[in-house]
Amino acid sequence: MNSEEGKGRSAAQPTVFGSHMGLFTAADDDAPKGGLAVLFLNPWGIEEMCTRRFYRVLAERLAEVGIASLRFDYPGTVNSLDHTSAERGLSAWSEVIGKAAEELKGLSGARSLVLLGQGIGASLALVQARSEPSLAAIALLAPVLKGRAYLRELSLFSRLIDDGLGIKPELRDGAPGSIAGLRMPAAVANDLRSLDLNNVEIGTEPQIFLAERPGLEGDTVFRDRLTAGGCQLRTTLFAGYDAMVSNPLNQAIPDALIDELIEWLQSLPQYRFHSAPPAKSPVAIASIHSVTMRETPLRFGPQDRLYGVLCEPTEASVGVTAVILTTAYDHAAGWARSSVELARELATIGVSSLRFDSAGVGDSPPVEGRRKQVLYDESQIADVEIARDFIDSLGIGARTMLIGRCSGAYVAFRSVLADPRWDACMIVNPVAFRWRFKGLPKTLKAYMRNAFDMETVRRLWSGEVDLGAVTKNISVRLVDRMATGLSPVFAPARPLTQLTAQVHRDFQSLANRGAVLSIIYTEGDDGQEMFRINFGDAGERLAAYPNVQLHLFPDADHNLTPLPARQKMIELAKLQALALGHPPQGKRLAIC
Repeated sequence: MNSEEGKGRSAAQPTVFGSHMGLFTAADDDAPKGGLAVLFLNPWGIEEMCTRRFYRVLAERLAEVGIASLRFDYPGTVNSLDHTSAERGLSAWSEVIGKAAEELKGLSGARSLVLLGQGIGASLALVQARSEPSLAAIALLAPVLKGRAYLRELSLFSRLIDDGLGIKPELRDGAPGSIAGLRMPAAVANDLRSLDLNNVEIGTEPQIFLAERPGLEGDTVFRDRLTAGGCQLRTTLFAGYDAMVSNPLNQAIPDALIDELIEWLQSLPQYRFHSAPPAKSPVAIASIHSVTMRETPLRFGPQDRLYGVLCEPTEASVGVTAVILTTAYDHAAGWARSSVELARELATIGVSSLRFDSAGVGDSPPVEGRRKQVLYDESQIADVEIARDFIDSLGIGARTMLIGRCSGAYVAFRSVLADPRWDACMIVNPVAFRWRFKGLPKTLKAYMRNAFDMETVRRLWSGEVDLGAVTKNISVRLVDRMATGLSPVFAPARPLTQLTAQVHRDFQSLANRGAVLSIIYTEGDDGQEMFRINFGDAGERLAAYPNVQLHLFPDADHNLTPLPARQKMIELAKLQALALGHPPQGKRLAIC
């Protein structure tokens, strides 16, 4: 097993405490069982998405040295219920932290806890310190020091993201704390305005690990205050912080920081204590409930290596189950919680769903033989087959549909082709239907624009850009442009026309089966470049396939960040699911 990446591991054990879900990672069987356990506290927004895999890898590394841990989501975030308790602001989040601490002590038998948080999670760890009787130490990773300044930073970062995604100003969410389609609970944002860690009384003089962001004077001032206050402080620079949190597409695990954290934890006196026998065990199957649905966190597949959430209606089912795929960079909750919103809306009309992380994404450990970045990787089809077998084992696989966006759309399409058990598929902004690029390609226009950008030149010189991949993708794009008219006389164009013929054979195969295919593109999306080559500028060649329907969404980006675009996609998914539940008598469904 590659301990750094967790290959060969099972997913963490899901647990439910009260109305909250958590992921418990026990100490490894062959590791010494110390007296410490670590409670992870999430950052907010894009930072949470970028740290999801980091937290999983760190939890697995902790397990190897005998330290159990628990990860969970605050009310109103990620996979949690949208409790009205979130309207109480940070006090509601702190209340759940206390409940999670009790759950972790019961599951691990540890007598002492370490609160470990990043961003706003680090701030909450310090605030929580005085009320946690079992506290041994605190690990603060790039903590938010002043809430008011943090909200301003989020607003600026949100504008930069919206600009990069090309979202129109009138469609942007300007609420305090909102970023990339994620809206911070208003009461939380209001409480943050008065947060200042320099005014927090710690009192117990705990051991503190502080990872400072390079070049930030505020972190240096905060460090000096902690030292003057008598804290036993270990400081380090958070090397790789910007690389990890700036773009979820290129998450980089800060291995050096993980090594330092583990060495510090092992130096704590409580690490050498013996833990007590666990007071409880995670319930194998436990759910949280709302009026319209119940959600069950679970792991499945060989060695229980995949993590997902089963969402079921509390009222009568229409007999349809949707499987919602991730991309290679967002986890099972989806970009802007879109998969959570979709699953819960489907439940309101009697449709069950399973959203899960493919191997190496989010909370599912990787497996041997796959690339580190599984973007547009057909190896993920094996995970979809496992999910299909799992819903069949639950008896909810009679009528099924796959839903995916971006690379998840590609995997969904290829999976439906590979497995005739699927009845329908909805795909959003697929870049291609058969893959021959290296990495994620840009359009020719984007490549030309970047060629004159000094930042691109700098990244080329520093080795941050894969020049071989860029050269291949530009060559493919150029051949694409010339292929249709020149293929009889231009040899390099022939593979492309052959590829287009293969795509049409794929579409014909689905038509012969009567499998429904809904394709959604946002207007101007880069994926339309390949679509037009396959099916014509207006998609006119789709007319040969009555089982296929094309939808064009205006005023949206590749990720469907604006809420109206997400709502429109959800409504289409609901219509397709209901049509699957009530097909025309005696024949398969052939419309969206």
